[in-house]
Amino acid sequence: MDTLESMRVFVRIAESGSFAAAARKLDISAAAATKHIGHLERRLGARLLNRSTRSLSLTEAGRAYYERCVELLQGIAEAEGLATAATATPAGTLRMTAPIEFGNLHLAPLIPVYLQRHPAAGVTLDLANRVVDLVEEEMDLAVRIAQTMDSRLVARRLASSALRVVAAPAYLAQRGRPAKPADLEGHDCLVFAYPTPWDRWPFARKRERLEVPVRPRLMSTSSETLRQSALAGGGLSLLPSFLVGADLRAGRLVDVFPGWDIATLGINVVYPSRRQLAAKVRTMIDLLFERLGRNPEGDQWLPE
Repeated sequence: MDTLESMRVFVRIAESGSFAAAARKLDISAAAATKHIGHLERRLGARLLNRSTRSLSLTEAGRAYYERCVELLQGIAEAEGLATAATATPAGTLRMTAPIEFGNLHLAPLIPVYLQRHPAAGVTLDLANRVVDLVEEEMDLAVRIAQTMDSRLVARRLASSALRVVAAPAYLAQRGRPAKPADLEGHDCLVFAYPTPWDRWPFARKRERLEVPVRPRLMSTSSETLRQSALAGGGLSLLPSFLVGADLRAGRLVDVFPGWDIATLGINVVYPSRRQLAAKVRTMIDLLFERLGRNPEGDQWLPE
């Protein structure tokens, strides 16, 4: 008798609490289910189930064996899913979400590459500066930017992006460049407003740790709005390198405090489960790491 199949039957019986219910779900007879349990008990030399006319329960040995069976069967299912995904053709619609600015700048150019590689697949890209519930909103994949991640989801670091205080040369020429973070008190600041205003900016250098309150002249839920305002000379803003890296390299914006660390954001690829990862999801993850994830811990956008 197939021991692996007997383990599947045992797990289903333990979870349903009934030979008959388990047999119905597995589309076998109750007598066949009984034979499977007998096979396991003879093989192990231990009773797995306490059975009476009215109840069924796991023995101490049965509880320990059940836990290991569940782990083993889940591992087999995951391995089979990975093997299937590795050979399957990506097909169907991939539902994906990401923050607006990162999606427009760095994901939008990759979508045509993905579609060209996988003609049977399509993409729905939902860009939103909010935390999307992947399960509730039936998303296959997310790019999420944060310093900490939800432990209930699978998260892989794709890239890192430092926050920098930036300003246009014209603003600094007019108002003067702050020599130290405390000098921000006298400057116009452009502040991100979601989920709460970022009106206290953290700084670190060697053993120094500061948190400097700033005066918001503009608050917005859009980092791109803050960037455009900074480019126009509207003030100083705290923005991620993935958004302002090209401006810093071109000299359109200046890194005001290059000697200070502020914070580094993790850019993560997030999905609900490792099990049976669909080909359409796996191939998008592969593309993201191919184009953006060659050095997940480094900042690819900051000028050297």
